[in-house]
Amino acid sequence: MGNVASSEVINQLEAWYQAIKRLQLAEATTIKHEVMQAIDGMDQDRKVFLYYHLIDSRYHLLIHQWDYAGAILKGLKAQVELKETDKLLRYYYYFFSGLYEFHTKQYIEAIHFYRLAESLLKDIPDDIEQAEFNYQLAVAYYEIDQHFVSMDHAEKALELYLQNDQYKNRVATTQMIVAANQLDLYQFASAEALYKNAIELASDVQDFFVKGMGYYNLGVCYDRQDKLDLARECFESALYVDLPKSQYQGVMVGTKYMLARVLFKQGILEEGMHWFEEAKALADEMKDASYQAKLSTIHSIYKERDEVEIDDGLRVLKEGKLWSDVFELAINAARHFQEKEDYSLAAKYFDEGLVAKDQIKAWKEDTAST
Repeated sequence: MGNVASSEVINQLEAWYQAIKRLQLAEATTIKHEVMQAIDGMDQDRKVFLYYHLIDSRYHLLIHQWDYAGAILKGLKAQVELKETDKLLRYYYYFFSGLYEFHTKQYIEAIHFYRLAESLLKDIPDDIEQAEFNYQLAVAYYEIDQHFVSMDHAEKALELYLQNDQYKNRVATTQMIVAANQLDLYQFASAEALYKNAIELASDVQDFFVKGMGYYNLGVCYDRQDKLDLARECFESALYVDLPKSQYQGVMVGTKYMLARVLFKQGILEEGMHWFEEAKALADEMKDASYQAKLSTIHSIYKERDEVEIDDGLRVLKEGKLWSDVFELAINAARHFQEKEDYSLAAKYFDEGLVAKDQIKAWKEDTAST
């Protein structure tokens, strides 16, 4: 007979999930080991074991082990669908499944799961869970260019996070999603101010992951305005933030890609190639097809002038329905070739950009009606 009460383990599981929601990786890892030891000393309890595996899936999402988290969730599907499974555990299953689908870039499927979770959320009297849910929905709607819907959910999350001093880093992440929407709506000054505030908040609470993302996003903001020196400074600042190993790849592949792109645009090719190679090594290690395609495309625009490779990179992004990336890279290519007085290629890629813009518009209309 076990000597650990199931109620004690449930309390530990709740503490574990709270640490995950605060993005406290070290604390979450410590509690995970404590929970595993407690479960070993507990009698069989289906609800507690299901609860454990659900929170474990969320933990592996936090440390960017997407495939592992997905396998856990897939294995839990049959149990969650049993009638006796309570609403909280079903909510977690749908919500975490949405997070998994989001991180595999299946944004419509992610929103499908979020909507299933939302039907259960009203019965969960937890303001921070409400904030977490609205934040994740804001991120998902941002990715499918539903900017005003995204900002509505972000504002709901922000209002709740601001009421709890333990979640200053989540205030920062939520400010960044508001800023990202503002950036896409060409509200540059507002976006800059929010990104800077988010970086300051993350610095205050020593959340280096959020600080790194803040510098990355501010760099993107400057790049969009063609303020390339300022963009470069931000990406370089992001490089030197002390990140946990499990979160390093996810931040650094994007940062190094953007730094290479900015340097290529400035004509600083040798230094740009250094960061290109660094980003490519990470993208290859992660087997991230979208970053591999984006890297191949910028190399073929700025370094090799390889029309076939540019088209191949854009094709991969189109197949992944990453129309915003297609638009951005096509316009970058068009402007570059215009500067080089290659007006035929410039016209071709301006056309590619217009087609991508039409696809973004159609995508918005489709997703708004799903």
